[in-house]
Amino acid sequence: MPLSDIHIYKLRSAIENYCFPPAYYDFIENAPACFDNMAEVESKIKKDLLSNDVLAVKNGLSNVLYWGYARMGIRNTRVARFRQKVSTQQLSETIHLFSHTLSPSLIQIKKIELPEFSGVSFVSKIRMFLDPTNSATLDFQIMKITQECPDTILANVHVSEKSTQINITENNSLTYEAWCKKNRDISTRYYSSQYRAVDVERGFFQLIQCNQVKIAGEILRDA
Repeated sequence: MPLSDIHIYKLRSAIENYCFPPAYYDFIENAPACFDNMAEVESKIKKDLLSNDVLAVKNGLSNVLYWGYARMGIRNTRVARFRQKVSTQQLSETIHLFSHTLSPSLIQIKKIELPEFSGVSFVSKIRMFLDPTNSATLDFQIMKITQECPDTILANVHVSEKSTQINITENNSLTYEAWCKKNRDISTRYYSSQYRAVDVERGFFQLIQCNQVKIAGEILRDA
């Protein structure tokens, strides 16, 4: 059944009130930095990810981690570990992949074996920064929806009980694509395509952060 007016309103409000630090690291100045909004962060990281220069791509991938771990104490450790371990060969393979498509599958990115990018959470963040119009993030925060509403598209994501991450499998990669499409479809159907896939996903994220997981689940189920 279609979304109710109140659900449409609540998701729109969550999209408009999404709040996450627009932080990045300036590796040229070797200092933390912050933009005024997420649009600038997206533009900066996407530009680096699509560069033909291995150092720029290294910085872009580093900032995917830096932004993603913005509220966690392990951020600097994860970024430093990535920068220490990533090879020029891996960065060259990344350049080659991204030069052919803005929507590489999670499986394709995983095959490069980039350090710190082994699970769906952060590999999907790469996809999101490459093409926020059509791609979104899928992580454990979003997966909280399944706790309150088990009959959504997210039920198709397979997560091992003992796993500390959402593993990248063929099934989970395909379900991620369906998740992205669902976010696009919600924007098209209920908001006249006003929002990008990532904006709708961030609306769900914001609802979850505001302890409205049940509402997020109802919206995702019924949309």
